Amino acid sequence: MTIRAVLPLLKAPITDVGPNHFTIHLGAQYGSPTTIRVPCDMSRFDIRDGDVLTIYTEVLMKGQANA
Repeated sequence: MTIRAVLPLLKAPITDVGPNHFTIHLGAQYGSPTTIRVPCDMSRFDIRDGDVLTIYTEVLMKGQANA
């Protein structure tokens, strides 16, 4: 059985929402502002300017050594 752990990396605010995209702004507090534009059909999502999203990754968990 494979188990994955979800590791939150950071939280970032939405700075722009259009009909076919939203934009995440990150890194400004560290002196390295970056934006990520995510293309998608916004009619399916309730995302607004100023919302804060969590960016995360998933990793496989190691099995127990004595299993």
